[in-house]
Amino acid sequence: MLRIAFVQLKPGTGKTTSAVWLAHAFHRRGLKVGLADADKGASALEWSDQAGGFPFSVAGLPVKDFHRRADDFAARADVVIGDVPQIEDHAGIARSSIRWADVHIIPVAPTGIELDRMAPIWDELEDMDDLLRPGSSSVVLLNRTVTGAASTASARRILTGQRRDVLTTTIPRLEVFAQSFGATPAANTAYDQLATELLERRGMA
Repeated sequence: MLRIAFVQLKPGTGKTTSAVWLAHAFHRRGLKVGLADADKGASALEWSDQAGGFPFSVAGLPVKDFHRRADDFAARADVVIGDVPQIEDHAGIARSSIRWADVHIIPVAPTGIELDRMAPIWDELEDMDDLLRPGSSSVVLLNRTVTGAASTASARRILTGQRRDVLTTTIPRLEVFAQSFGATPAANTAYDQLATELLERRGMA
C-alpha cells in the first residue's frame, strides 16, 4: 500500500483539489484507491456527494489517531490518499496523518510568501523524525503555476538550493482545476503525470 498525505501549514493551498484529482488519476490506472478526508470541514466528502459519488472508497477520518485507523478503512487498497487539515489549526490530526504517510506532499505556489511559509512545515517534520514511517519522504509539489513564467523555475531553484525534494511535475493554474469542486475530474491532466511520477519514485510503475 502506498500512503500519501497532502500537508500544509495553512488552508487554501490546493490540498483537497490535489487529493481528489490525484485519487482519480490513480483509479484510472486500474489501482484500488482510498481517499481519507481528515479535515473536519469534510470538503472531499462533500465533493464526492455533489459528484454523485467517486468510483473508489471515501471516508471521513478527522481524528487524532488517524495513523492507527486509516489503513483499516482501505485495507485492500493499492493507494490511500489523506486530505490533511492545515497544521496551524488542527495540529493533532495533521501530525497523526504525517506519521501514517509514506509520502508527504507539500503543495505550494511559486510565490515569495508561500515559500516563506514553508519553514514551519520543515520544522514540524524534523521534530517528528523519530515518529515517521521508515522510508517515508517529503516532497514539494509546485502548483498554481503559470505556464512560461519565471516564478516556477525560480521557486524550484530556491527549494533545491535548500536541499528540498521538488517533484518534476507541476500543476498549472487552470480553471479546470480551480472550478472543479463537485465535478468528476477529467483525464489526461498534470495529475496523471503526477501519479506516474509518484509510482516511479516508489518502484510501483
